[in-house]
Amino acid sequence: MLNKNQLHPYQIALIEKAKTTPNMGLLLCPGLGKTTTTLTIIAEQFDGKTLIIAPKRVAETVWDAEVKKWSHLKHLRVSKIMGSPTQRLSALTSEADIYLINLENVAWLCEQSQMSQFDNLIVDESSRFKDPSTKRFKALKKHLKGFSRRLILTGTPTPQGMQDLWSQVGILDLGERLETSLTKFRDKYMLPDQMNRHTRVVYNWKLKLGADLQIQDKISDICFSLRAE
Repeated sequence: MLNKNQLHPYQIALIEKAKTTPNMGLLLCPGLGKTTTTLTIIAEQFDGKTLIIAPKRVAETVWDAEVKKWSHLKHLRVSKIMGSPTQRLSALTSEADIYLINLENVAWLCEQSQMSQFDNLIVDESSRFKDPSTKRFKALKKHLKGFSRRLILTGTPTPQGMQDLWSQVGILDLGERLETSLTKFRDKYMLPDQMNRHTRVVYNWKLKLGADLQIQDKISDICFSLRAE
């Protein structure tokens, strides 16, 4: 079993940073230990129950396995809100520290009365929430203010451009840094690039000159990026 002194210095630095940054984005490339870093933050800093939203395979295998690898995490109890509605409800009402749910079941969870039991939120692969028009983002958005701590994790924060950051950062700060709506974000940082000639509906946007640096500066206090090199 691994122990905490085997964490990398950058992981320790991020764990320390979380003490003064309650809502935090870990934009780390794969292989840099986002899961272990986050679990250590949960174990040492979080009070109450933590909800982790992740892609199905990750929710099924990765988080629980990581808990079992490390001596300073082995006390964490994990419940997986997966399977049939009956199985999900059973997992939801069991006693645990961490509750895992896959993306497809987020909208269902947000309709359950037990949603109010969670104190903290982790969104793994937060780029899956880049589109604010999706059912899962709309469902989760209604509950964001109820969480004391919120963390997002991803190695690909902008798969289709800087606009993808709007909803992800909004999970952390409720629109404080990148505006309270996507329309306001586009007005401030973007220009229409392509539109339908007949309807005048814009279907592609481009950044204004220097806007990428402005956006990075706006979120630099709560989002931290590392590459393997």
